[in-house]
Amino acid sequence: MELSEKNRFSLLYDFYAPMLTPRQADIMQLYYADDLSLQEISEITGLSRQGVRDAVKKSEKILIDCEEKLGLYQKYMQQKADFEMIVHQLEQIDKPEITNDLIERIRNMIL
Repeated sequence: MELSEKNRFSLLYDFYAPMLTPRQADIMQLYYADDLSLQEISEITGLSRQGVRDAVKKSEKILIDCEEKLGLYQKYMQQKADFEMIVHQLEQIDKPEITNDLIERIRNMIL
């Protein structure tokens, strides 16, 4: 399952936000989580539109560099895929004691 770039950077931000300056983190939050345009962020922060764009691009590079070094996002995506496979296999078992409720509880615990 391939995520959109926006979702990918949102997850990278979740993992690596502490590596950004407070201002970079604020701008990334506004851009990715709050889905504001560069112009809207410019009006909020007082930076030029180009300054906001530069801050987003620099922050994205920091997040990518952190991921290349630490790989937390990739590990998370692999674990998520593994858990989905386990849940799928549980769903295939034809045993009365493995109910849909149990499978749903397991899914909620691991995802």
